[in-house]
Amino acid sequence: MKHLLKAAFTLMAVVLCTAAFAQSTGAYLKYDLNGKTISHKNAELNAYNKFEPETEDEKAGNDHVLYVSYEVKVPYKLDIIIHTPPHAAPVVGKLPYVQTVVPKNGPCPSVHFSMTKTVGEEFEFYGSEDATAGNFEITKVAAGWVEGKFDIELPRQYSTNGEVLHITNGTFRFKIDKEMKD
Repeated sequence: MKHLLKAAFTLMAVVLCTAAFAQSTGAYLKYDLNGKTISHKNAELNAYNKFEPETEDEKAGNDHVLYVSYEVKVPYKLDIIIHTPPHAAPVVGKLPYVQTVVPKNGPCPSVHFSMTKTVGEEFEFYGSEDATAGNFEITKVAAGWVEGKFDIELPRQYSTNGEVLHITNGTFRFKIDKEMKD
């Protein structure tokens, strides 16, 4: 019995230490863009979880969003939107890239990437579309956090020149927030 209690306390200590470590590492977003590593830590990132009701053209579901804070002054700001079924959290697995909104016949879960590039006083916009080249995988969902990896060929929006950003070696981690209420 004494050994059983010792094992139980050891297991509890491991679980508590793991949870404490997970909380202390916080959110992050890291990727290579055209050969340059870009990294954002907890203080530069925000996240939210919002339910989107069904519309005439759009499927109902939740958007779990990780984005670089607007206060951070960097030339590239990447947003990740994970679309899930209504009132559901993200789950482990590979997800397809989609356009901004998920049409009624679109895949769910799925993911949308958007990036804003600042060029002087101007902005260039990039965003995933249906069948965008790349891979997105949620590798872990535990203790209220979601982690994953990605690479993507992100096409420029509102342009006919065919410009694409090559994003590789991407990793992320963020807290799954409670669902926002309107």
